[in-house]
Amino acid sequence: MKLTYYDEDDILVMKLSDMPIDYAIETNWVIVHFDQTDKPVRIEILDANRFFKEERKAVPQSILHQYFASPSSPFMLNDK
Repeated sequence: MKLTYYDEDDILVMKLSDMPIDYAIETNWVIVHFDQTDKPVRIEILDANRFFKEERKAVPQSILHQYFASPSSPFMLNDK
């Protein structure tokens, strides 16, 4: 998985695969792009800072700590 954060737009993109995108489904915060076999190819989190503040409990702790706990992360976690 490759993570890219677009600071100016506050969008976090998780690239899961290099497969071509066939279609996408959008919810309040998230756009999930799928290939022709219905497998996720890319996930975009819109308004990412707000998403992580408000929806933090929905993201598994292992993912939060693996990808967002480093000092270089724009979403650096503070568990206090």
